[in-house]
Amino acid sequence: MKNIITVIISLFMLMLSSSVFAEGEELTVKANQHAYFPGEQSALATWLSENVKYPQECIDKKVDGEVIVSFIVERDGSITGIRMEQSVDPKLDAEAKRVVGGMPNWVAAEMNGVKTRSRLMLPIRFTLPQTNKK
Repeated sequence: MKNIITVIISLFMLMLSSSVFAEGEELTVKANQHAYFPGEQSALATWLSENVKYPQECIDKKVDGEVIVSFIVERDGSITGIRMEQSVDPKLDAEAKRVVGGMPNWVAAEMNGVKTRSRLMLPIRFTLPQTNKK
């Protein structure tokens, strides 16, 4: 299934879309260190390509596109507050939410050396396989 799923991960997009929280309230300040997946961008791409399952119904109906999921990385690195920011199809959306909810803990953002909560946005692109025409 790896060859039919393209996962687009942009560290730049992740960084731009992060917000820092203090005591549950969103702030507009930037973290000194943004939250990141252990092993960073390449490890995240590998993990997603191994865990995202393209729903067969969407393949059959030729449904593809980019789903954007946002989530909170808690102080302990756990993932909470998953929500859809850009929807494509209910089945693709559900798969994106499932896989984000199953991610291993991240390294939390830090502000002045103190771990803090942050919201990130992650685009996941579902691309149908190319058929070879002879």
